Amino acid sequence: FSKNYNFSVTRAQNEKSIFGKILLIDPLKKTYENFSMGHRVALGLYSDLNGDIMLSVENGPKGGDEINKLVYKNNYGWNIASYGEEYGVKKQRQPSLFKSHSERNFTEPLFSYTPSIAPSSIIKLDNNFSPFWRDNFLMGTLIYGHLVRLKFDKNFDKLILNEPIYIGERIRDLIYIKKSKIILLALESTGSIGLLSLKN
Repeated sequence: FSKNYNFSVTRAQNEKSIFGKILLIDPLKKTYENFSMGHRVALGLYSDLNGDIMLSVENGPKGGDEINKLVYKNNYGWNIASYGEEYGVKKQRQPSLFKSHSERNFTEPLFSYTPSIAPSSIIKLDNNFSPFWRDNFLMGTLIYGHLVRLKFDKNFDKLILNEPIYIGERIRDLIYIKKSKIILLALESTGSIGLLSLKN
C-alpha cells in the first residue's frame, strides 16, 4: 500500500494517541481511555441509554464513508484498510489502502458508501414518530444534500434499509424533539434551521 501517509493520519493506529479514537471519558475521575481505534473522521455518534448499541458515521478518504457498530477495544482499520482511496494518488495500478478490513484483523463497517456522501450526524427516531418508520434512524450528509433513512437488523450486524430523502443542503446536525414529533436540521449552506414533521 501507499507510503505517502502523513504523521497526523498514522496516529490513528497508535494506541498512545487520542487521534482516530473514540474516547471513553469519566468526568468524575477526570480520566479517559480509548474505547475503539482506527477511525478517520467520526462526525456522528449514537448510543442507546445503556450503551449496549453504539454507532459512528465516518467520512472516508475518496469514497469509503462508513457506518460502524462500535465495540469496546475493536480496531476499525484506518489508515490501513478502507473501501475508499487516498486523495492525490494518480495513475495507480494497485489500491493505496487494503480493501478488506477483516483480512487484517480489523472490524468491517456495517456499510460503506462509495462515492462519498460525507455523513455528518445520526439520530434514532422513536416508534411514535410514524407507524411506517419503526426502529428507524436518520443520518445527515454534507456533500450528498440528503437525509438518509436507515434501519438495521435486530443485532445491528446488517443495514437493511438505506433510503435517501432529498433536502438540497449540507446537513450539519440533527435533533429529534419527541414531544412534538419534530426533526430539526442544521442546514449549513444557508445557515438555516430546517423543520421536518409529519403531514397531517
